[in-house]
Amino acid sequence: MKRFSYIFVIFAACAQVNSGEVGVRANFGVIDTNELQPGLHFFIPAVQTITIVPIYNLTLDFVKEKGEEGLDPIEALSKDGLPVKIELTVRYAIVPDKAAELLIDYGYPLPQTVERKFIIPSVRSEVRDAVSLYNTSDIYMMRENFSNLLKDRLEKALKKESRIMIKDVYVRKVEFPRKFLSAIEQKQIAQQEAERMKYILEKEKLEAERKKIEAEGIAEAQRIIARQLTSQYLTWKYLEVLKQFAESQNNTIIVAPYDQKLTPLIRVK
Repeated sequence: MKRFSYIFVIFAACAQVNSGEVGVRANFGVIDTNELQPGLHFFIPAVQTITIVPIYNLTLDFVKEKGEEGLDPIEALSKDGLPVKIELTVRYAIVPDKAAELLIDYGYPLPQTVERKFIIPSVRSEVRDAVSLYNTSDIYMMRENFSNLLKDRLEKALKKESRIMIKDVYVRKVEFPRKFLSAIEQKQIAQQEAERMKYILEKEKLEAERKKIEAEGIAEAQRIIARQLTSQYLTWKYLEVLKQFAESQNNTIIVAPYDQKLTPLIRVK
């Protein structure tokens, strides 16, 4: 009786898990909930698979530059029915020992499935709800506070999925419709013009007060001088002036009229 010997050759492959990643092994499609840590790991092709899942420094941008791929900014209607556009960034991480569970619940590939099924819908819903609570003018006036309020709402909403860790929610830009901004600009121009006219009127009022005070001062001075301009005072002042002319070094000849008593003839009204 012949004996047959069988030799089974099993070919193994390997997968490299880098820092910032975990590996998830599946046996015949059944996911093993024990994540593989960074390092070299062997598996049997056609029997096992190892999926590499990035878990740290994950970023989701709701900012789409012209000609680039990505998520569009979120458009929402304010309480008064005007469209407001929000640009923001969500930074998060996956809890290392929950990557396998997330794969089971959300499917392949991670983290895209978590973003598509949970993060993106949650962010859009919270932004639209928050914007709908305020009039456009209120959001414009409280831009910084509104950004902080929106950030708090988003962080609370995203924490409902405990298997991801929210690192930061950054509101990059709140964009208002041109029609609204134009109205705001016109209002500001009108306010500035009103302030300018108020300043001019106040200045003119002060100038009028100054002229009034000046005129009153001049009138009072004239009244005082008029009371003091006696005949004796004018004669004395006249002689003082003649004396100054006489003592000066000029060769000016002065002819001063006087009467028989040598008193200067000065006509005083």
